[in-house]
Amino acid sequence: MLGAGALTGLAVEFHVLGWSSIPGNSCGGRYRPCPEGTTPTLILAFLFTFAGLAGLTVALAAFTRVRPGRAVPGALAAAGLLIALWPGWQAYLWLRGPVLDPVWQAGPDRPASVRGVGAWTIGDDAGTVVRARSDALVAYDSATGGRGWLLRAPVRESVCAMSDRVTDGIGLVAFARDEKPCDTVWGVDASSGRKVWERDLTGRTLLYGGGGVLGADADTGVAVALGEHSVHGYGLADGAVRWTAKPTAARAEGGDDAECEPVTASSAGGTTRVAVTCGPYSDFHSAWLLTLDSATGKELSRRELPVESYLNVAAVLSAEPFTLLVQENDDRGLAAVLAYDDPDDPERRPVTIPLTADEEDVALSGLHPVFTARPVFRAVVTGGNLIVAAAEPGSGAPERVAAYALDDGRRVWHTDLGTTVAALAPAGRDRVAVLGESQRLWTLTTGDGRRVGEEDGTTVRDIALKLDAEPQLIGAGDDWVLVNTDGAGRPPALAVSP
Repeated sequence: MLGAGALTGLAVEFHVLGWSSIPGNSCGGRYRPCPEGTTPTLILAFLFTFAGLAGLTVALAAFTRVRPGRAVPGALAAAGLLIALWPGWQAYLWLRGPVLDPVWQAGPDRPASVRGVGAWTIGDDAGTVVRARSDALVAYDSATGGRGWLLRAPVRESVCAMSDRVTDGIGLVAFARDEKPCDTVWGVDASSGRKVWERDLTGRTLLYGGGGVLGADADTGVAVALGEHSVHGYGLADGAVRWTAKPTAARAEGGDDAECEPVTASSAGGTTRVAVTCGPYSDFHSAWLLTLDSATGKELSRRELPVESYLNVAAVLSAEPFTLLVQENDDRGLAAVLAYDDPDDPERRPVTIPLTADEEDVALSGLHPVFTARPVFRAVVTGGNLIVAAAEPGSGAPERVAAYALDDGRRVWHTDLGTTVAALAPAGRDRVAVLGESQRLWTLTTGDGRRVGEEDGTTVRDIALKLDAEPQLIGAGDDWVLVNTDGAGRPPALAVSP
């Protein structure tokens, strides 16, 4: 009777666990797969059901022939049922494998017309995530999802640019009116949401995808903002004007007066590197990578960018080592990631990693950029490699992750995941995390692409239909925070935890 009761207990337990693990009472298919272990759990549930019923019938008949009555066999069957629950739970955990469960999700954006345009993290473990939407900045506690502070944009203006990170507690954000350039810059205390300072400048129209207009250098305490034909330096703490630089096509000795427009920049280690294009859109002149002293704005060095037409896309993927994404307007022009071992040496050519090659296409982002104020790319620069989502030739979606060496541009490794790469983010020392559309999260080593943990990744439960095609993935201690650009039809932000 104990054995028959145990089989019945396993049947009941596996039915409950199997059916309750299906999100929304339905799953299956490429874009809404069933959680790991669901199918074997339900198969075992039915097998235990048939075996348990048959076992109870046979055991009860045999027991009553020896000792009439139902009290004792009922007690034995109940004891067997209870005894089986713990081993059954352990077996289910083994079948299911590691999982990440939702722990919170933020309420929908109101009004519904706003969009998420970027995000910052605060603290070493990203204890606070600040999501910028077109009309405001909103801070969330990464552990609980509680909303900390909200800072609204000026009336009839929208967030158009953000610094790539919070520096010394200050984040930079810029605003623009409809169809107008970014011309208002705020320094924001990221811990309280208080506007610390404000500066107006002659703004410029952003490139497709935006980003790279604001930066900060912790070594010099300077905030950098790109304006029309100019680069401005402000005190990071107080917004005081430090300097203004006017990029030109000429070297320091002069000889060329073509107007130049800064298109993207980054600041780190006491220097600011600015990519500029010179000449009007219809009559391209030249393009340069300038290195400025962040403290004074003085030009320290320059080197010509290997392009021959106007840039449609320019974005800094990493300040150190300096890594630049460029794409020319010319269909036959350069579309590549440029890696600079020494940006200040004009004799050293950058390493070129083309966006499309014989082996695969590098897929840093989708067709339409999301998070326009602070673009998010499916790429991480670490350990001397560019780790990036990639697509096989002829494939419509990036279903692999590849690593390219920054010193020579060769592909170091690649790993196929069998699902579209939705997001990619650092995951600690020598690790990178990859979120797939199949709701699986992999951890890969950056040196050789080896999978850490389960070969099939960790199942992320109950997030189907809650994520954009390209959410931002943020590590927050042992948890992960996912930030969406669409915060009306989906949660603006949500977190999952082991």
